[in-house]
Amino acid sequence: MKEAVSTKVFFDWLIGASRIRVLVALTIVILSSFSVIYASHQTRVLYGSLQVGQDAADNLDSEYERLLLEQSAWAGYNRIDQLAREELGMSSPDRGRLVLMRRSPDFLSREEVRP
Repeated sequence: MKEAVSTKVFFDWLIGASRIRVLVALTIVILSSFSVIYASHQTRVLYGSLQVGQDAADNLDSEYERLLLEQSAWAGYNRIDQLAREELGMSSPDRGRLVLMRRSPDFLSREEVRP
């Protein structure tokens, strides 16, 4: 009931008002409509930019994973061993040429005393 009264009061004010009031109200409605249209357009533009950025981030993540796999393949022990044998002519020493070194007990006690 109260809404009907306020609506009636508004229309009475608008109809009985001078042309300036009507033009002001019409101008406000038109400006409000353009504001809604502009905000909707900006939202769509920004959402499109967000999608492009997310696609680029996904592509970079995929490339990073591929590079990690490639790095692990190139730096693997087997590859380094193969390069050392083929390009540098290196080989593992024979068992007879291996020398096992042990630290003396005096050396260990000197390291503990160091400040």
